[in-house]
Amino acid sequence: MPSPLHDAVLELAESAGTSGIAMGTVVDMLAARGVPVEQAERAIWELLERRRLTPAGFVCRVIRRRNPDGSITPSRVYEFMLVPWSAALDAQLDLAWGGSGEGGR
Repeated sequence: MPSPLHDAVLELAESAGTSGIAMGTVVDMLAARGVPVEQAERAIWELLERRRLTPAGFVCRVIRRRNPDGSITPSRVYEFMLVPWSAALDAQLDLAWGGSGEGGR
């Protein structure tokens, strides 16, 4: 069942074009409009489950964390790039992992 929040998420994904929009950017933009972060995140996952959004790659952000001893440790954080659903992009999610039998996935 469509909702104004789902429509807003899809509008942001459509406006980003074929390169997609980072999941965190969508959440941040909706939060700036007054949508609670948890609701924005839930809407994105619901649209992914319903195949209305498709992951179209990812971005990797390197963040630096200060340790108790004062040293800095880099950590990588990965984030989906999202586009409106398409059959071609959806097919990329059917990966053949190469193993034999049921345990290959």
